[in-house]
Amino acid sequence: MAFQSLRSTIRVPRIRPRLTTTSQRSNSGSAESVWKLQNVEAAYWNDYIATRPKYDAAIFDPIFKYHAIKNQNFDHALDVGTGAGSALNLLTSRFQRVVASDNDTISLGFAKERYRHIPSSQLSWTVSKAEDLTQNHQPSSFDMITCALTFPLLDTHKTLDCFHSLLRPEGTLAIWFYGPPIFVRSAHAEKCQATLYAALDHAFKPIVTGGGEQARANWKHAADGMASWLDYIPFSTKQWNNVLRHKWNNSKARLAFFGPDACDFEVEPENAIGRTDTVVAEQIPDFWKVEWDIGMLKKFILAIFPKPDHMQSADATMEAHFQTLEDAMGGKNTKSVLTWPVVLVLARKNSQ
Repeated sequence: MAFQSLRSTIRVPRIRPRLTTTSQRSNSGSAESVWKLQNVEAAYWNDYIATRPKYDAAIFDPIFKYHAIKNQNFDHALDVGTGAGSALNLLTSRFQRVVASDNDTISLGFAKERYRHIPSSQLSWTVSKAEDLTQNHQPSSFDMITCALTFPLLDTHKTLDCFHSLLRPEGTLAIWFYGPPIFVRSAHAEKCQATLYAALDHAFKPIVTGGGEQARANWKHAADGMASWLDYIPFSTKQWNNVLRHKWNNSKARLAFFGPDACDFEVEPENAIGRTDTVVAEQIPDFWKVEWDIGMLKKFILAIFPKPDHMQSADATMEAHFQTLEDAMGGKNTKSVLTWPVVLVLARKNSQ
């Protein structure tokens, strides 16, 4: 699993779509996202923040540079699915006004407390599903919309239509997602990675397979989207231009937090890359680099998703995964270098 080179960049200016039509990712039969983070306690967000990458210049510099090419307005931004507010630090440092939205009041409460030092004139809050944000904000209200680690959970077409309506002409849409961390320098990286994936699949399996038919369809929607590295997101040339799909560390890693072993359905990656889209792939082992011991990896796995009380602790199978991972890493106090697989999708609303 170790990286073979420090950096390689592939630029593909024209990619033809291979598999899907845009109608296949609607998920319109769902009234609610199956992966809805409702009534998430503050304790969960503390562990979440401690074990997740920080949204720093590595992700925001490409976003801001892309935006500035055609649009010098950094007035009003909307962060969708804000959760603990991980994207708000750099957004509020650049934009005069930022709105943070989420469908969960407890999560927003946690984020509000975290950013209580920012005046309400600069940072405000909206409780809403992403698909319903047009009920809360006027058309052409925002210069930029950001959506981190959320889009595969949403109704694809309703959400894109909503974002298009809310953006001003030549406004920027920035969608990004990252997957489980990748071992990059360990002599036993391949075994460590396989064990980490197995532990994550075990954590997700009772949740992914525990619902009815609608829940199953929604989980498949999310699983297919993650397995696609967000390539399933279609951008109509009647609405959008200059689509850029930038991937980091995608050569061997998976973007999905859970794989086929956690599912009772077939995971089917889809491709809606447009003929004029630009695709960039880079293998950068220092991207969001962390050095973790087994304790941090345990915390990451156990805080991967808010679970019911009876699923909070590790069972015998999970403990076995932890022990295998600890042994492969070299012991309890041994730290391993990890990076993250990331995809950033940028699109610009047409000028008219």
